[in-house]
Amino acid sequence: MTDHLADSFRLSDLARHTGLSKQHLIYLFNRETGCPPVEYFLRMKMQRAGQLLDLTDWSVKEIASAVGLSDPYYFSRLFKKMMGCSPTAYRGIPKG
Repeated sequence: MTDHLADSFRLSDLARHTGLSKQHLIYLFNRETGCPPVEYFLRMKMQRAGQLLDLTDWSVKEIASAVGLSDPYYFSRLFKKMMGCSPTAYRGIPKG
């Protein structure tokens, strides 16, 4: 998953890769991580987006694209929902 953050996610591909049914994969993944695979993957994307906001001067549109989301408005809404603030506000928070 980490190597494919800029790609889209298909549960059926992950299930095929692991040799499990989709239902069993979701059950095992949820048991180990506390959330389903799709949500986990989106969290990984938002964490990477946070890193890019901290380490680059890329626009929100460029960061959205870098994490595989073509719609910057959807990316901004998702980022705010998962991280608690908008990408622009996140960038302005002092860190370290």
